[in-house]
Amino acid sequence: MKYTLLEQTTGYQGFFRLDVSTIRHDRFDGGELEIKREYLERGDAVVVLLFDPALDEVLLIEQFRVGPVARDDHPWLIEVVAGMLHPGEDPLDCARRECIEEAGYEPAKLTPLGSYYVSPGGCSEKIHLYLSEVDRSKPVGTGGGLESEHEDIRVFWVSRAEALAMVEDGRINSSGPMLALLLAFPITS
Repeated sequence: MKYTLLEQTTGYQGFFRLDVSTIRHDRFDGGELEIKREYLERGDAVVVLLFDPALDEVLLIEQFRVGPVARDDHPWLIEVVAGMLHPGEDPLDCARRECIEEAGYEPAKLTPLGSYYVSPGGCSEKIHLYLSEVDRSKPVGTGGGLESEHEDIRVFWVSRAEALAMVEDGRINSSGPMLALLLAFPITS
């Protein structure tokens, strides 16, 4: 199956960018289809689950997110470390940087858990998931995010069991932390 990008324009440029693409692609029945689609271009991101195996605890963060406001939902979400890649930045370098900025811990080894598209029907963003073991007693900073990025992050630790319970009962309700926790610590019946 093949496709041809016929035209691509930028419809809006702000904190995010909205692109419009005209594409011709093969159909499953052997024909072709020409489509025009808008999509959010925001770059790629990392999600990092920090885990202290000696204590069987994971580091969680809580911060304000604008998306839930549009649904009149609670906008302070419980998540794990995450951040956007800078142009040309390696995902591993981004993961290390974000762990220090947001959580105050330097990951010794980042184990890939996989990569996925957030919402491929309307967004180009791809997430790179990692797991890293850390020693809770050895932070390298205070975390909490960067004022220059307008971040206000609460950092806290919970048991692995409590984190998984938070996924099951909906207290953790965004894809990055849910996938990281479930891939790192599968729930068995």
